Amino acid sequence: MADKLIRVGRVSKIDYEHGMISVTYPDLDDSVTVPLATASFGDEYKMPQVGDEVLAVHLPSGQARGVVLGRYWNLRNVPAVGGADMYRKEYGHEKGESYCQYITGGELLFVAPSIRLQDASGSITVAELLDLKRRVASLEARL
Repeated sequence: MADKLIRVGRVSKIDYEHGMISVTYPDLDDSVTVPLATASFGDEYKMPQVGDEVLAVHLPSGQARGVVLGRYWNLRNVPAVGGADMYRKEYGHEKGESYCQYITGGELLFVAPSIRLQDASGSITVAELLDLKRRVASLEARL
C-alpha cells in the first residue's frame, strides 16, 4: 500500500454524524478501508453518496490512516456548466437540483425548490416575496 498513497475508490459506507467514509478499492480485490476522515474544505459539509467515485490520500503507514478528499471531475462526472469566469456550487446530489451560480460581472443566481431568507427578526420565502410583488402590482394597476 505504501506505493499507493493517492487512491481512487468508491464510497461504500458513510458515517454522517462523524464525517467519516469507508472506501472500496475495486483494483485491490474490493478491499474496504476503515472509516476515513473526510476533508471539510472551509468547514463545508456535503458528503458524497454511496457508490460515488472519490479521491483518497493515505499516510505511508498504510490503508488504515487517510483522508477522503471527495469527488472530482472526469469523463463520467462532468460539471453542469463551465467557463473561465464562472463559479457554481451544487447543493443537491443531482446537478441542477439546487445551486448557486455567478459569472463575473453578472448576477448571483440561487436555484432551489424553495428559498427562505432568515435572520433574528424572522423569515420569508422567495415565493412569499413574489406574491407580495404581484399583489402590489395589482393594487397599483387599480390606481
